[in-house]
Amino acid sequence: MASTRIDRTERLLNLVFCLMASRHAVRRADIQASVPGYLDAPSDAAFERMFERDKDELRGMGIPIDTVNDVNGEVEGYRISLAEYELTGLSFTTEELAVLTLAASVWDEAIMAPAATTALRKLEAAQESAVITPTFSPGVNVRWSETDAAILPLFTAVREQRVVSFDYRSGNAPVSKKRRVDPWAVVAEDGHWYVVGHDHDRADTRVFRLSRIAGTVQVFADPQLVSMPPGCNLRALVGAHEPDSPFEAKIFVRAGQGAELRRLNQASTKLDPFAAGELCVGARTSEQLQSLACAAGTGALVLEPENLREDVRAALRRIQRVHGGA
Repeated sequence: MASTRIDRTERLLNLVFCLMASRHAVRRADIQASVPGYLDAPSDAAFERMFERDKDELRGMGIPIDTVNDVNGEVEGYRISLAEYELTGLSFTTEELAVLTLAASVWDEAIMAPAATTALRKLEAAQESAVITPTFSPGVNVRWSETDAAILPLFTAVREQRVVSFDYRSGNAPVSKKRRVDPWAVVAEDGHWYVVGHDHDRADTRVFRLSRIAGTVQVFADPQLVSMPPGCNLRALVGAHEPDSPFEAKIFVRAGQGAELRRLNQASTKLDPFAAGELCVGARTSEQLQSLACAAGTGALVLEPENLREDVRAALRRIQRVHGGA
């Protein structure tokens, strides 16, 4: 299985080189004869299927393969326009590439993962050196949560100034309710994403946290009724948003550990992501606080309140009895 994958990868690379090396459209017959891997096809029909799959995959990776037709409308051949594909004038340090890699990892489990990976490959290809090996290795593994997938349709609605609708759970409300909103902007603040806009049902400006959106966001063709007022301070609106953390705990985290606890830190003084120190962690329930502390394992220690510390100790003892170990 591994050798087949290598051969296919080499074939795709050779196809790209073939189409980029010629200033004119390359005919199918020439592609079949000159690109290693195609001559191994058992028949012309097998080559056609292989070539079509390869074209679709390369186009899906963002490589612009143009189909060139002659004056009669017949397919003359294929080419890759250097002007559309090459990136020029870009230069990044190793540390800057590492940060871009970390940013792309946010999309690791979202539908934008292929686009993020393709973008990184293009940026690396634009560097002067052939291989970029970042020496910076972040100790925090960034993940895009399942609920934050709402950001994609919301970005579209903000850009196109469309109305959206979604099910939203406010604070500690047990059930979510349908909301219809004119989204003005999507804002990131303290590790969370928010959408700011005009709430049709409340007839007022509202801030919605994306992690509280249940299900999918529906984007309508209707244009927004209320536009963002001039001078609107989006950061101030998000900062004044009612917190979703009525339960708090002081927790000590060790260096490079407790990533989720650090993300929920509500202290006014932020802790360096790679340093040990105390956090003020907020959650909707005491059970959620206990779960977060247990998930951090030996990387975290609850300082207060005392009852939460005892609950965490008891939970860890039960885990030890079931699974064994230190």
